[in-house]
Amino acid sequence: MSNGIELGQIAASAAVDKKASKIILLDVRGLTDMCDVSLVCSADNERQAMAISEAVDERCRKVAGVKPLAVEGRQVGNWILMDYGSLVVHIFLAAVRDYYAFDNLWPKAKNLNVATDIKS
Repeated sequence: MSNGIELGQIAASAAVDKKASKIILLDVRGLTDMCDVSLVCSADNERQAMAISEAVDERCRKVAGVKPLAVEGRQVGNWILMDYGSLVVHIFLAAVRDYYAFDNLWPKAKNLNVATDIKS
């Protein structure tokens, strides 16, 4: 699956299932060369951040047949980045997300509606 929006919806659904908060799915096409879509969400603690990243990984593999090209930050757990090529997933602890003001990085990005009913 190469469609970043569809993959983003799948990943967002997994994040919802693990009770991630402040979930946003941004269409960043034309704003960055890194990816087409960026999923950003928050976790209450490192354990939840890890659970969210594992759920995203499992759901993307099972539903879309896609595994991440790279995963960074699982050792620390305060900012986990999962690179799927057309989609980049950012899982933050709330304080880290606020510190980096990540939500303000692409003010012109279109905020996509998050589908929450995609199951594995």
